[in-house]
Amino acid sequence: MTKRRMSTLLVVVAHWMVAIVHLFLAANVLPAPNNHVSGLAITLITSGHLVVSVALWKLSDTPAGAVSLIFFLAALGADLYEHFLHASANNIFMVTPGDWTAAFNLSVFILLALEIVGCLLGIRLLGRGQGTTITRSSSIAQHLS
Repeated sequence: MTKRRMSTLLVVVAHWMVAIVHLFLAANVLPAPNNHVSGLAITLITSGHLVVSVALWKLSDTPAGAVSLIFFLAALGADLYEHFLHASANNIFMVTPGDWTAAFNLSVFILLALEIVGCLLGIRLLGRGQGTTITRSSSIAQHLS
């Protein structure tokens, strides 16, 4: 496994761990009846991360990068909408101040950072074959000048 794929896999695992903790923090911040953690949510989050992990482990760089990029773009879009744009109790600007608010907000920003890094790593996996072409082109240009 290449260094890029291993880095992306580590980001997927870190994102999964923070996402699960984030569910429990959200349950502590949200008012009833939404103040519980759904087993279905844990199952779906785990399944999504597992699919990306298997893709990174088994597929070549380009399809693995595509799966990773699609996954992290979807997570990034959902994260931005739910925690920054949507007018709900999950919005970090509307969370009722309490004991768990700071931890909840921190988990939102950690997820956001991991999703951005995951997108960048997915893009790098997609463009992996392009690096040698650029290097060859630049070395040809250097020889011609």
